[in-house]
Formats: sequence, structure tokens, C-alpha cells
Amino acid sequence: MLKKILLFIIFSLLVYIILVRPWILHMGATGQEVAAAMPGDGLVVSPNVEYTQAVTIHAPREIVWKYLVQIGYQRAGWYNWDFINRMSDKNYFYEGNKSADRIIPELQQLQAGDMVYLTPQLGMKAEVVEPSQNLILTGREEARYLVVWSYLLKDLGNDDTRLLVRWTSNQNEGLGLKLINFLLIEPGGAGIQQSQMIKGIKVRAERDYQAMN
Repeated sequence: MLKKILLFIIFSLLVYIILVRPWILHMGATGQEVAAAMPGDGLVVSPNVEYTQAVTIHAPREIVWKYLVQIGYQRAGWYNWDFINRMSDKNYFYEGNKSADRIIPELQQLQAGDMVYLTPQLGMKAEVVEPSQNLILTGREEARYLVVWSYLLKDLGNDDTRLLVRWTSNQNEGLGLKLINFLLIEPGGAGIQQSQMIKGIKVRAERDYQAMN
């Protein structure tokens, strides 16, 4: 019986490592997009964590950007599983108890140097803010970059947008952090929260664009 359990665990781990994990980390992105350079590449020295996800949105970049630029704690939220965000603060969102379902005019003025918070204690700096093109958020310790979160909006023509998101980090050092990343951060962050975020942006932008036509 014990042997069967061990074999099942080993088989499950192999399936996850070979099939499930690559799908989670590169959800929606092509092999070419995963391999291609993106703004923000190179900021993290010796990265040991990187994942790239993407989605095609049937709406112009200008609409997509308006939902993207207002993300964050005490802002529009993240358009994903809101109950997870509320664990850090019951008043997590700018309005109501969930991610915004509309474009909020007063949250559109994000500038380079501003902070975008994930929780009340954890924030990232808006390193690059290029409206309708690129947003780069960074987390750093002194002069050393720890995390770069890059969003790239590509115009596909015909009012379609390709949204690419890349997370790069060198925080994954030591066996303990590697296990936490492998067992928790990757499945929860990339597999759930980030993938749901880009889907949430897609749904809202496409709805608004359809309402205009």
C-alpha cells in the first residue's frame, strides 16, 4: 500500500512538473512570446523565477490601459479572486468590497515613481508608465531589484490588443524559498491570481468596447 502511495505521489509530481507547471507559468502565451524580450528584462540580476502569460483582448489598447493603470490596493483591485485580497484588509478596494467593474477617472493618473500596493504593507514602484503601451512595477531592496512585473500592450490592428505579462524575480534563493515558490506562489500567483487578473481585464475592456459600438 505504501509503495502504491509513493508511486502515485511520484507520478503526480512528474505530471505537474512536465505538463501542468509549464502550462501555468506560460498560460495563454506562445513559445515565441515566452522567449521574446520584454521591457524590464535585465533589471533583475540573475533571475531564478520568470513566467510570462498573455491574452488577446478584442478592444483597443486605450481601453485596456484604463483598466490596467488603476490596479492595486485601495485602488481598483486586481480583477481576480477578491476574497484573497480582502484577507489583508477588509477595506481593500477603492469602492465597495470587490474589484472595480468600471473605469475610475480619479485613478487614471499613475506616474513613474508612484507606489502601487499589493497589501497595506507591501508595495511596488511604478518604474515605467507609458500610457496604452507599457507598465513596469518593481520591488527592490536598496539598489538591488528583487521583482519586476511588466505589462506590455501590443496593437494587433482591427481594435484588438495583445496583453503580455511577465513576472521576474531573484527572491527564490535557498531550499525553503524554492519550495514555497514551487508549492504556493507559482500555483497561487501565476495559476490563479495573475491569470484571473488578465482575464478580468479582458472581460471588462471587451464589454466596454462592445457597448460603444
